[in-house]
Amino acid sequence: MPSILLRYDNETLKTTKLAGSLRSLSWDPTGRYVIVVGNEGRVLRIERDDAATLECGTRLNLRGVSTNPANGTALIVGNEGTILLLDEGRQFTRIHSPTTENLRSVSWNSGGTVALITGNRGTLLKYANRRIEAIDGGRANLRRSSWCPDSDQALVTSNCFAEEFIPSPNLFTFDLEKGTATALNEGRSDLIGVDWEPNGESALVVGYDVVWHNGFIGNFDGPKLSPIQFDNRRMYPVAIACKPVGEVAAIGTATAQLGVGTGSLYLWDGKSLRAVYTSNEFFFGAVVWNSKGTHLAAVASCATRTFNC
Repeated sequence: MPSILLRYDNETLKTTKLAGSLRSLSWDPTGRYVIVVGNEGRVLRIERDDAATLECGTRLNLRGVSTNPANGTALIVGNEGTILLLDEGRQFTRIHSPTTENLRSVSWNSGGTVALITGNRGTLLKYANRRIEAIDGGRANLRRSSWCPDSDQALVTSNCFAEEFIPSPNLFTFDLEKGTATALNEGRSDLIGVDWEPNGESALVVGYDVVWHNGFIGNFDGPKLSPIQFDNRRMYPVAIACKPVGEVAAIGTATAQLGVGTGSLYLWDGKSLRAVYTSNEFFFGAVVWNSKGTHLAAVASCATRTFNC
């Protein structure tokens, strides 16, 4: 199934069609290129209009990527516990994983010293210096994580039900010093995307109510998660990225099943959503700004669904 890479800056939108089902992407620290990963071990390094395919040594589905802001290496995770380290010489190193669960996402802290990896069945892993440590606390499938800027605290999103519809917390905080994950919130929404605002005072969280299928955008200010009102019927926000400067966030939506919802890229200014791209064919899995906030990149696939992104 095909995918698209969408690039947006200064009100200019450009889409590039790419082969395969692509799931996630990350800018390098300088903003020159993006690393894009997807199914069947697909890894692309895209700079302007040049897309180079990198041979990573696996055909397993790759689902998450994050570039270290300190040294430019990229940590890539995927199915069956796959963890790969890509250096700037385009060489891959397989990192030993303590799990065979499907891993969904990875995020580096702002100093590039520690990364968090999320996965199915409550899998939460801490990565540092090519070593992995498992963190207890999760129950359901953990979706994404985001580090508070210049902090040892991270937020982790989760599905609201574990196996056999067992209720589960859908938002956790990870404390690096304590090495623990603590539940913060419960509800009937699968919380999926999360990103801290650049001032570190609050974070935005997106997902959808699994009963009524209404979209959810929430603001986490430390003590609690508060819903934000918007026209949310049959909306499925799954990815969010706060612009490093200003008060704008990019939100990508997917679909639970074909014919219900669209793949849209919105800009959120704290008051309203403005669509800059909408499709009934391609559904978003990831959105990310470069470090200066001058360019936005997003990846969408025909195969993306709310449950697999």
